[in-house]
Amino acid sequence: MELILLGTGCPSVDYKRCGSANIVSTRYVKILVDCGSGVTQRLNEANISSANIDALFLTHLHSDHVVDLYQLIISSWHSYRTKPWKIYGPKGTKKFVKKIMDAFQDERKLRISYESRSSIKAFDIQVTEFNSNGSYSFKDLRVKYFEVDHKPVKYAYGFSFFNNSKKLTISGDTRPCENLMKYAYKSDVLLHEVFVEGEINEINKMRTKKTLHNVKKYHTSSSQVGKVAYITQSKKLILTHFVPTRFNIPRLKKIVRKDFGKDPVIGKDLLKINI
Repeated sequence: MELILLGTGCPSVDYKRCGSANIVSTRYVKILVDCGSGVTQRLNEANISSANIDALFLTHLHSDHVVDLYQLIISSWHSYRTKPWKIYGPKGTKKFVKKIMDAFQDERKLRISYESRSSIKAFDIQVTEFNSNGSYSFKDLRVKYFEVDHKPVKYAYGFSFFNNSKKLTISGDTRPCENLMKYAYKSDVLLHEVFVEGEINEINKMRTKKTLHNVKKYHTSSSQVGKVAYITQSKKLILTHFVPTRFNIPRLKKIVRKDFGKDPVIGKDLLKINI
């Protein structure tokens, strides 16, 4: 099983860190997790065609995780995708996908009629919405989904992937919560988001003390994420979804190592991890 970090950023724009997206692949399956800004460019850099992705899993419907959904779908058609898109996501995903597709309906119809391509299967979108927890199997890959705590976002999920006795857990956006501890237990790799404390200062009325408090409150801070990895007995911790995107790397490693007992991997776009 292989994990590629396609986007390790947050809503703030940073050309070095695109929006949230990861791809999990085995010999037979490719699963995309989230489709934040720049996902198709990063897929291209990773030499992965969107035509060959088997399913898209969405952690939640925040814009930095889904904003390039239509770009992903339309570019897969241009890349000669000849099979429907299977999208798995939280409650509200069906409504969200329909609105996105409706917004570009006129443009899409014109392209389809004029360009005369042999297939429009890429525009056949099959959406499945999650329950509180459950699992799906794709050939040699099993995916468990589970609720995490990203309130006030009502529906947010993490995922555990299983292949050949190996386990990868992706936290999604969450504050520390019991469900994550439960489902991430004894992961070979834990890919976890982090709010890096002490790196963002209040600078104007658009970034108040309340703003910083609230952003930190529904994420996992740098002083917490090492504890999460330690409690779950994860073998390797990889950090992603950095808030902010630029920070003191040695200091972050030191803080996390104090709790985890070893250095975390500081994720970066296009980092590949074999599991």
